[in-house]
Amino acid sequence: MYSDLDPSQREAVCRDLRPCEIIAGPGSGKTTVLTSRILYLLDHCQFNPSQILVLTFSRSAAVEMKERFLKRAGDRNRSVRFGTFHSVFFHILKESTRKDYSILGQAQRDRLLEHLLKNHYPDENDRPTVEETEKMLRRPPSSFSGRETEAALQKEYRAYLKENGYLDFDDMISECSRLLKSDQKVRDHWRSMFRAILVDEFQDVNRQQYEILKILSTGEGLFVVGDDDQSIYGFRGSTPTIMRQFMEDYPDAERIFLGFNYRCSASVCKASALMIGQNKVRVPKEIRAVRPPGDKVVLRSFRDDGEEYRYLRGAMRALSREELDLTAVIVRTNTHVARISSYLAGEGIPCLGSTNPPAQITSAAIRDIEAYQQLALELKGGALSRSALLRILNRPERYLLRSALTGETCPPEELLLQSRGNPAAEAAVRDLLKDLHVLGSLTPEGFMKYLMDAVGYAEWAVTRLGEKETVEAALRELVRAAGRASDLRQLPQVLRRIPEQRGAPAGKGVRVMTMHACKGLEFDRVYLPALNEGIIPGRRCTQPQDFEEERRLLYVAMTRARDHLELLYVTGTRENPRPPSRFLSVYGVRGFVSL
Repeated sequence: MYSDLDPSQREAVCRDLRPCEIIAGPGSGKTTVLTSRILYLLDHCQFNPSQILVLTFSRSAAVEMKERFLKRAGDRNRSVRFGTFHSVFFHILKESTRKDYSILGQAQRDRLLEHLLKNHYPDENDRPTVEETEKMLRRPPSSFSGRETEAALQKEYRAYLKENGYLDFDDMISECSRLLKSDQKVRDHWRSMFRAILVDEFQDVNRQQYEILKILSTGEGLFVVGDDDQSIYGFRGSTPTIMRQFMEDYPDAERIFLGFNYRCSASVCKASALMIGQNKVRVPKEIRAVRPPGDKVVLRSFRDDGEEYRYLRGAMRALSREELDLTAVIVRTNTHVARISSYLAGEGIPCLGSTNPPAQITSAAIRDIEAYQQLALELKGGALSRSALLRILNRPERYLLRSALTGETCPPEELLLQSRGNPAAEAAVRDLLKDLHVLGSLTPEGFMKYLMDAVGYAEWAVTRLGEKETVEAALRELVRAAGRASDLRQLPQVLRRIPEQRGAPAGKGVRVMTMHACKGLEFDRVYLPALNEGIIPGRRCTQPQDFEEERRLLYVAMTRARDHLELLYVTGTRENPRPPSRFLSVYGVRGFVSL
């Protein structure tokens, strides 16, 4: 069973129960090592399966690892526990306190933050990303002195959680930590439950998660696997320094390097190692490619975005359908995902992504339409839902204050009363109520046309949801689909089916995604466009650790490529130069400027 492992993998698996940290670079077979380690504990150390806990960061990763393990171990070992940090800590919290907690999921949290950002930062150019906002929310309230907008956003975010009885993931971790530290009986109970704890993607832990891990484990049987060079979630509190701290906290621990890369060609491996080698805060390591050199890593420059996009179009059209399915375009921001996906799809190239732009735009519009439909029906009963009002209050812009909405429901007369003394606000509220009254009396198709034109939603959407042509196409599709609804109550159900019905078959087409979303994936061909200053590294980078994390992001994106890798950037014109990313200087590219 263990004879198929290379020497470094076999050393990591077949050893004693002292704490162990495995440094596993890209394509080094870390999942194979983890599953083999579990089997070793069962077969050679006579562990009961229920005594083994395997932690990772995403539900899909936990499910995949469990499936791979059971494929090798069989159903008799099904009681080995696989879970995410959040799911396990939430289980500990609920089982120990018997309280009925509600968790604000990541997708729900992202939507809430996007909503708050648009309200607090009307100028899209000044608007932080969701990732930057998550990082900001972790700061204590006292740190917002002189930062009124950030303070207001954090206050409104916290108020939303409190009003709706939610804990977010950070609250859940802090509550679990507080419980384990303060209650010895609870702490001893959970320590006795897990004789061995294995952690995947250890570079992604934040300090609170690490502290809980240390509480749950005395060190014996603790087995962590990660790569500090792939630590890319600083906005969630993770830091590569924890991997160094592990060796200090457990003096008898052993560190083992998985030194072979089975994924990338030698050329990709060499280019990516040269890139990440510029970081100062990292564990030095040497990664050897198992595969031959393959294609040379290509650097290409373009005069402007249009020329870069046309090059991508030509490159995609030159590929067969099978080759296209194994190709990725990886970019720094969701904005670039939307632009490039929209362009390629418009050129007839099958295109998928973690943030497919037509689906993303359609989904946002559907949520708005559902809120209008809900309010139009509720108006007849005399009470409007606060959550639905918050969604569409300024979609289109009415310049109404969210603070005016206090209770869970808002009677129309109360809305009018609160706007008294402000003629503009009172007029806006009256227009909104009139529009809701009309909308509630129309057929589904009439509802959509009135909302788009008379209410002004379409005009607002093309300026706020994305590229004009893409948004207009998505809205036209929604209006057409509305005709399939038998009545207004059925409209949301009909519209929600659109993203599932539209686009290429699942799993087919070039993948367009962000550098964060590509983690854990691999492709035959990878194109990395828009490698320019202000994009990567981003314009908000100011500290050395910020630049190092951005370089790690680029390293993660580069090492998704098995055979073919292209690094693309725009030069601009003499009048309007576009400096290439400073990270490309390691390959001889010059012209970047310090932000």
